[in-house]
Amino acid sequence: MKKKIGVILIVLFAIIVFVKAEISHNPSVKVLASVIDFSESTLKSSDYLAYNIDLKDLFRNYTNSDIRYSGSASIKRVEGFPYSITGSIKGERSLEQKKFSCKADLNVLVLQVGEFDIYAEDSTIYLLAPLLGDISYGFDTNENLFPQAPNLNNDINREWFHSNKKNIYNFIKSIQIEETNQTYVDETGTEANEYSITIPAGEGDFIWDLLGMDTPDHDIKCSLYLDKWNHTRKIVFDLSYKKQGQYIAIYGNNLSTLEIYTPLPDGEKAIATIKRDGETTYTNAFTNNISYYSSNGDVYSADFGVLLNYVENGMHMEATNIVVSKNNKSLAEGYIKGTIKTVDDMGDVFENANADLSKVNVINWNTIKNDTASFVDDVIHKARENVDFLDFLN
Repeated sequence: MKKKIGVILIVLFAIIVFVKAEISHNPSVKVLASVIDFSESTLKSSDYLAYNIDLKDLFRNYTNSDIRYSGSASIKRVEGFPYSITGSIKGERSLEQKKFSCKADLNVLVLQVGEFDIYAEDSTIYLLAPLLGDISYGFDTNENLFPQAPNLNNDINREWFHSNKKNIYNFIKSIQIEETNQTYVDETGTEANEYSITIPAGEGDFIWDLLGMDTPDHDIKCSLYLDKWNHTRKIVFDLSYKKQGQYIAIYGNNLSTLEIYTPLPDGEKAIATIKRDGETTYTNAFTNNISYYSSNGDVYSADFGVLLNYVENGMHMEATNIVVSKNNKSLAEGYIKGTIKTVDDMGDVFENANADLSKVNVINWNTIKNDTASFVDDVIHKARENVDFLDFLN
């Protein structure tokens, strides 16, 4: 009996050593272990970017659908304009039409200024502003302002991972995985090694079905950074097949942060960062930064917090502590809050808003970029002309 027990212990020990060796040295096994860790650990963390959020519902019913919103806004501490601006806002957005409208009924102190309207179509933004002396502006950004999110066919949760165990196992066996000499150190000081992954064209049908996408006819590349416990610290999806140098990265101890990077013409670039605030548990809370790096060295950024919460008639959203700055110098501050809901049979967004864009002069973005100071001074001068009689209150 003792001999049998001894043999069993030796076999168990050998299996443990073999498994440990496989996990330590076989990239495919380490990646598979990271998938298991993600489904059992990361998804349950309040720091996880999408914790407590139904991504399928968010993408299908809000990001990619026709929506209508209403609420209020406040703009204060505008550089060179000594008045706070408050007002109600309402508007619509349609991804299919690639149109956006926002109508704001504004007040400067006790003076009702009237509407300040914002519209967008394809790559162009329009501002129609009575506050600016009835002068309207249009800016062609040369970028798609209406990107589509994945139309998930299933929720990304533990059940999905468990239901697709066999698919995941076969998929990892079929893709190319290579350990590199690159490392990543996250905010906790933990070091993670890079595993370069190539998904050959035609592979991973179950994943593309999850994302509501056709199976790509080209290779997909990404980098996975795993710590010594096979816990995922960073994932980078290479989007160079869309635009050279473009990528999406998710990183942090429990994948708390999303970063979207896109290069722009003339050596410019834009970076958007969304970070989960796991300490705020009563709702879904995030801190955000959007930065635009111009070719002349100026950096324009918008920093703000976001609170999201599902309510009976849709989703409540607050953009708090908004700070718009140039080279770290504040240009304006404010907040926006309101409710978003999906709309069926919306009709034309511009017609619903009674938008008249026929007289808007569309300005090439380079014109403003090359002499931003003059443009901003001109806008503020025209705004002050409409409310100068309030100067006696200063």
